Amino acid sequence: MKKTFNLLLAGLLAFGIVACEKPQPEEDDKKDDETQTPVDPGTGDQGGDQGGDQGNTNKPQQFEFPFYEEFPIECGNLLTEGSEVGVTIEVTKVEEQNFVFELRPGPLVQSFKLDVYPMAQLYNNLLNDRTFGNLTTAESWAVNERIREYLFNESGSGGYAFSINDFDDPDEFLQIEFDWMNTPYAAASAVAVPDCDYLIAVVASTEESISSVTQEDLTLCFVHTTSKPLVGDPQVEIEVNTGYTAFGVQHYLNADAAGVYFFGYLTSEIDAYIDAFGDTMFRDFMRTRVTSPSVADDPNNPQSLYYSVSYGEEADASIMSTTCAVAVDANLTPQEGYARRDFHLQEIPEDQPIAKTGFVIPEDRIAATYAEFQINFEKDSRTVYYLFYTEEQVEAFNAMSDKDKRRLARDIANVDGYGCNNPNFIWDAEKEEAVGTAGSFYVENVYENMGFIPGETYRVIYTSRNGFGTLAPLELSEPFTMDELNFNNQAGSKAKLKFYLDQPGRTSFRSNIEFDPANVSVFRLQYMTPDFNPGFWIDAPQEQWVDFIYNPAKYIDPENESGYSPIINVWPTVKTGVDRFVWTGMMPDTDYTIYLCAEDFDGNVSEVYFATIRTSEIQVGPDPTINMALVPSNYSQYDWTVTYKIDHDVEYFLYCYTDSPADLSAFMPGINKGHFNNIKDSGFSYEEWVNGIYEWVAGGFEENGGGMRAESDTSQDFAGEQTVIAACIAVGRDADGSPVYKMYHLICKDGKAQTLEEIFGISE
Repeated sequence: MKKTFNLLLAGLLAFGIVACEKPQPEEDDKKDDETQTPVDPGTGDQGGDQGGDQGNTNKPQQFEFPFYEEFPIECGNLLTEGSEVGVTIEVTKVEEQNFVFELRPGPLVQSFKLDVYPMAQLYNNLLNDRTFGNLTTAESWAVNERIREYLFNESGSGGYAFSINDFDDPDEFLQIEFDWMNTPYAAASAVAVPDCDYLIAVVASTEESISSVTQEDLTLCFVHTTSKPLVGDPQVEIEVNTGYTAFGVQHYLNADAAGVYFFGYLTSEIDAYIDAFGDTMFRDFMRTRVTSPSVADDPNNPQSLYYSVSYGEEADASIMSTTCAVAVDANLTPQEGYARRDFHLQEIPEDQPIAKTGFVIPEDRIAATYAEFQINFEKDSRTVYYLFYTEEQVEAFNAMSDKDKRRLARDIANVDGYGCNNPNFIWDAEKEEAVGTAGSFYVENVYENMGFIPGETYRVIYTSRNGFGTLAPLELSEPFTMDELNFNNQAGSKAKLKFYLDQPGRTSFRSNIEFDPANVSVFRLQYMTPDFNPGFWIDAPQEQWVDFIYNPAKYIDPENESGYSPIINVWPTVKTGVDRFVWTGMMPDTDYTIYLCAEDFDGNVSEVYFATIRTSEIQVGPDPTINMALVPSNYSQYDWTVTYKIDHDVEYFLYCYTDSPADLSAFMPGINKGHFNNIKDSGFSYEEWVNGIYEWVAGGFEENGGGMRAESDTSQDFAGEQTVIAACIAVGRDADGSPVYKMYHLICKDGKAQTLEEIFGISE
């Protein structure tokens, strides 16, 4: 619905880009952290704790408006009277992270547009406009009129429209209160932070539907949020690691810092902003461009205190960059000043070596839709990027200019191509040279997903990157030709295999394929049931089945009531000669048949194999039992996994986990993070914890609960060492068919899991 304003001039989104390469550590250009202390006149010492308890009264304290002669904004301070075709704005309450204001439309006003701007972001937009020539005069009316244009921005960042027709009682339109942070508009506009400047902007209309044509008076009102006294001395240390084409920035917080806001861009642009508006406003710019600070040990984002930027072939070591950060305490009160680092990329020497790589395609590993190849790296080749070109595409490539070839190399490396790192590459940062050895890397599992067409001739087109990040000129491999597919030599096909199904569950089973990897290139397979099939069964002629597997769309019959239109799976060979796969999401108590054929390395298609298995019947009973466990996660981005496994008598179950007390607050009023971390001494009884968790799981998403439904075994992954409550409610049925509910749970922390019974010392 809303779109945030542009950040400090064009191109700031680049700082969200993750570098494709790990930057090398900076040595000579690395500077100590510098701390900038805001000293702006007009704000000065008026942030801090001057508001005290003022934010909790009906008489908010007035702070001085941050006025700049080059951008003279005309506005009121906490109160701006509107005309009969305007809207009066009055701020009635100010807090550290919120403010309340009333809008009182004039007697002729029928509609209006509203928005709230952090002053730091608003001034940035005005600076952008002046820089790009959109603001031709510095007169106050011109600046105010530009703000008016922002309210009517049609790109998604315009204000919110309100009409007298939106209210059941027209009298309600005469005085409207906005408790800003408790409105849906704040999330997409100006989230309030302590000790910060904001501008409330309203433009009115005498028409019931406001537009840029029907608009009348603009009203602006300034408000400054209060702050609690700074707790401790929150500080942030910035570490910058520069490479030749990329850099990474890591932030380290001291014990008093609960979070950090950070921002980086070109030094010249940041300095232009600070020269215009001062350090205090830039501090606020960092704090208001995102909705919340980054925190250490964020379970949802392990890299929350790190960002990186890769410039690729556009890297320029002569350009200075700056990254800044401001730490906040537990109350979000900002530190005095902020940390700053100025830096540039490492310079690439003129006599850098060219990365050399070669491709070898063994003829005996070329099939109809599958190929393997060997990559030979020289020691200066760090990464190779490649695509497969037909002879026609090769002709077009040969006709390109050198400039177009360089552009194509960048596209293959950065967008379109496949990549492979040199396993022997070692970079000596001090000597600025590769010290590894030449070596080879064998690439397997290159199959039809690459777009191979049987009988077509291809070449590999590739470029390589050296240790400085520079791409080598494009090269072409020797040509290779795919085999033709042969559907009429099943007896002569070398793709022989053993195929069977096992481990039936309620909604799953496993397929097993055993074969000689020297003779099998790919498999093609899918499942069907007696009621869900292509309209014929396993007794149909082999020729029909092969034709169907390779041309399923040809067999789609609109009159087939089953609606069967499968996407045939294509799986490549594996070195072990054993391929096992668990099929999930199946129906209980149902016969499933897998059909399968394979291709050998001469293009011959095998016979079609079939195997059938029946999933287990759901055994529902009066004792629905789930086994829960906490185990290490198999995924690198997570630390732990909670498993839910059906034991017996379960029809289905609801399951969830949470690390946030807010999820339980509707059922356990007053619960906070401290209660999570010390359940036994939280002040909540065993019964209150059990009932609260139960009600949360049972509530489902519709009631702000966490319960998701499952009819088979499942699991949930999470990262971090925080306290996590995982729970499920298993559903069974008694002899009369009435539902029976049983809850299971685990309290997880630091890799250990306990039940509430264990925590409270209650015998089951």
